[in-house]
Formats: sequence, structure tokens, C-alpha cells
Amino acid sequence: MCLNCDATRRGLLRFSLGAAGLAALPGRARAISQKPLIMLDPGHGGHDPGAIAPDGYYEKTITLATGLELHHALLETGRYRVAMTRKRDDFISLEERVNMALEHRADLFLSLHCDHLPEQNLRGASIFTLSNKASDKLAAAVAQDENSADGPPRDAPVRVSPQVADILASLETRATKIGSATIANNIANAFANKIPLLPDPERSANFAVLRDPSIPSTLLEMGCLSNAADEQRLRDPRQRQMLVARLADAINKYFSDPVQLRVVG
Repeated sequence: MCLNCDATRRGLLRFSLGAAGLAALPGRARAISQKPLIMLDPGHGGHDPGAIAPDGYYEKTITLATGLELHHALLETGRYRVAMTRKRDDFISLEERVNMALEHRADLFLSLHCDHLPEQNLRGASIFTLSNKASDKLAAAVAQDENSADGPPRDAPVRVSPQVADILASLETRATKIGSATIANNIANAFANKIPLLPDPERSANFAVLRDPSIPSTLLEMGCLSNAADEQRLRDPRQRQMLVARLADAINKYFSDPVQLRVVG
């Protein structure tokens, strides 16, 4: 008798179907009236300041301020439940951030960050989705920088057989991939002609915080703290209010899509 077969089966379903797929199974769907859960992830915090502007201003301060403002704006719509990985200047590991989204059964995960690029003339936002191979050198460099937030990588304990681990590591549902690409594209379109964007703003790389295969996820670099104009824009409450409004519009469009409405859960 296999005492852990049911748990293993549920785990495999979770990873192969994703939250959306599980919701579609008989008896597992939430009530039709359940509002989508959005998990906002203000990057860095606590002893990890993130990017630092030339004048000493911290990325963690901007991401938290923006996250709190977006949290309020989304709740004001009455359309969503909204959770945050942090609401204070706390350090939260990358693994903990992903686990929070899983525990909340999030329908969308949005990680908020700011760039610090070698070229001070580069400015504008960029939007990242997960891929094993980076779309370009800049995306690879940004992912390496963001993934270093927890310090040197540590080997995770193996809790399943190598065969099952290989299966779970390779599974990312088609719905999750499409959802991640869709919200990234929605953000880019919402920002166009309103919020400065880097050239080719939709990029991809292997971000640790985006690795859960069951939740559509994107990481937004809101601007470059290495650029004086971007830093001023990100620190200006009125400019942040515009950015938050554009993000809310992108999220509203995402959840107005009948396809996304069918897979929420």
C-alpha cells in the first residue's frame, strides 16, 4: 500500500496542471463569485537595499511605495483580492516569496523592481517573463543580479526521486506561459507613450522568483536608478501614481479576457 500516493498525485497535478488546471477539475473549482487573487512582490527589503542610485536612494524604498500604492488601487476597483510578500522594510527570501504566492493560490504574481545598468543613458521600464535561456545579454545580467538577493545559491534538499524531480522541473503549463506573456504584453502596451520603456521592453530570463510553474508571473523593472531622469520619475509620487494607474489598467485588461476568467483559481 502506498501511503503517499495520493499526496504525490496531488503534487504532480499541481505542477503539471497548475492552479488554473486544478481549478478546472470537478470538485476543485472555487465558487464562481471568488475574486482573483493578485500577489504583489515589492523587491528586496531589510538588509538587502537592491539597486542604489548615485545619490544613495534605495530600490527597496521605491518598490515598497509602489507596491502599497498598487495594492490600494487594485482593492479600490472591487474586482480583486490582493496580497503582498511584504508591507514593511523586511527581508523576504526569493523562495519565501514564491511560497507565499503558492499558499495564497495566487492567480497572478507581479514582482516590482528597479534596474541599475552600466550605461547611465539607458532609461525606461522593462518587463520580464521566465525562460531557461535569457532573451539577450541585458536580460541575463538583470536576472543574475536579482537572483543574487539571497546570497550564494545553496543546494536544496531532495525530497523526491530524481525521476520525479526531473518531471516536476520540466513542467510549466501552456496556460501559465500564455498568461505570463499576456500580462507582460499588457503592461508594455499600457506604458506605451505614458511611461518610458527600454528598447525591446519585453524580455525573458531565468528569474528565481518567477519559477513556480502554476502561476502566471512577470517581473517589472520600473526604471533605471542609474539614470537621473528615471530616478526622479520613480521618486515623484505623481509619476508613481501614473505608473500605478497604467499597471492597474494592464491587470484589468488581463482579467477581462474571457480566457483568463475561465482559468482563475
